[in-house]
Amino acid sequence: MAEDSSEPSEEADGSQESQPALSAGFDRYRSLTDPNLMIFVAKDIVPPFRFKAGGWEFLQSSTELGSAMTTRIAEKGFFMFRVNEDQTGGIELIDLPSRLQSGD
Repeated sequence: MAEDSSEPSEEADGSQESQPALSAGFDRYRSLTDPNLMIFVAKDIVPPFRFKAGGWEFLQSSTELGSAMTTRIAEKGFFMFRVNEDQTGGIELIDLPSRLQSGD
């Protein structure tokens, strides 16, 4: 009986529709044009800029990200960054770099 009452309340709560993707995890993609350009989105969400980035290659799913990355995904729908040449870290990007955009 407890199971029956919990299932309808989850479906009936319209606010839960905006959060399941974030609680379900995240997908990481790499640009086909620039392999140092990566983006995280909520699980099963199509990443933005797919034409400007030359397409995205799925890399992996993860269940946990840092709080800043999770917040950015909740705000903007994605967290995009450029991996440093020496692979020691990266820089967050708000938009695609102009050299990729000019290739369209």
